[in-house]
Amino acid sequence: MSDLAPITSDSKIYQVLISSLPNKFIVDFANGIDVGRDHLRVQRQRTGMGARLYDGFTGQGARRQAEINASLIDGVEGSLIWLGELTESLALSNYAIVQVNERLSVITQNVTTLAHYSADTRHQVEKLSIHFNQRCDQLNQQIYRIDFEQRAERQLEQVFNKWAAGRLNTFSLAGRCYAAMEELRWGVFGDYCRIHNNHIRQGFLGDLANRAISQLANDASMEPGDRSEMSSWLARPTGRTLLADATDALAYLGDGSNPEVQPFVFSITQLPEQTPLSVPKICNADRLARALVSELFSV
Repeated sequence: MSDLAPITSDSKIYQVLISSLPNKFIVDFANGIDVGRDHLRVQRQRTGMGARLYDGFTGQGARRQAEINASLIDGVEGSLIWLGELTESLALSNYAIVQVNERLSVITQNVTTLAHYSADTRHQVEKLSIHFNQRCDQLNQQIYRIDFEQRAERQLEQVFNKWAAGRLNTFSLAGRCYAAMEELRWGVFGDYCRIHNNHIRQGFLGDLANRAISQLANDASMEPGDRSEMSSWLARPTGRTLLADATDALAYLGDGSNPEVQPFVFSITQLPEQTPLSVPKICNADRLARALVSELFSV
């Protein structure tokens, strides 16, 4: 685990990225459960941001891991118990719940085919699967209610109000745009865009791009079409009010980005020494915002 302080729901970086960080963590947690091994893998191979989220959400993992290891022979069962506790304590988006539910289906199949797993483990998997199927059904019903569009619009407004108020100023100019869009992608706005047809979807994404272009240009004190070196869009600001976890948080959110498929996301979150060739050396707010919409909300 990381030596840095755990990240809890009271942490400043958690409050800034309140939709994206916990939801991505839950999905990573579920994907890390490997029924091919008998020990607890949970976040063992992850360091930094993931480990600190794990400690913060479970209550200092070292103590609880010792207790679980002492009482459970099968590490998978302990992982499933933790997953159940985490999903009860964190407010999850439909996007996260669907991904965890898909992972549980894989785990169910794997446990069924391996004879050495106990009846308790099989029961725990079945219990979680039923729980997540019920949550998926409930959320699917909510998605088709009349107020779903209003909630998506409300989240869009809330995220951009947060950006306009300076809550994202701890990030680079490009990082602010990325952080805002990740909040939306993991939230009800993203759910709405994923289930609707092209006409409705494109309308919402067009609004998102326009809002992002305007706010980016405003933060940079430029016109939307004014061009500047990409390095200036990626440069992190300086000052005492910056959050120490900001760079790590964006790196964690974008750790799965592919430089060939998501070159802008990769450049913003992973800060490589050389940006991918498809990222222009000189860029404007319009190009940057539209590229992020395309990379994060592509079908």
